Amino acid sequence: MMRIFSIGLTAAALLVSAVSAEAQSLRLDDRGFSFKFGPNDRQGDVEGKRANCEVYARIAQVQADANDRFRCGFRGPRWDRDLRPHFTWCRWTPRRVVADEQRGRSEQLQDCFNRLGDFDGRR
Repeated sequence: MMRIFSIGLTAAALLVSAVSAEAQSLRLDDRGFSFKFGPNDRQGDVEGKRANCEVYARIAQVQADANDRFRCGFRGPRWDRDLRPHFTWCRWTPRRVVADEQRGRSEQLQDCFNRLGDFDGRR
């Protein structure tokens, strides 16, 4: 539980620092993307899943932007900066797996940030 909490704090700190440091370069718009399920989606009216996937996709985008901004060098679908593939993938994936994917990106970013250095000397 504590590990999940600390990863969540890391993601929140990343978002806050990115917004405060360079708000104009952080892309928070959705470029016209609609966070809705298709008309033939049999579970299209399940608001909890839609909301979960919207938040997941937005966090994935912020994490991908951080990967590029801090030149971490991670590649692949996990690091796509477009909301659409993250939302679509999430839609058809169990929430447990979605949480694991988000945590995996967070851990990779933390490793990258650790390589960039620290000033508090408490490693």
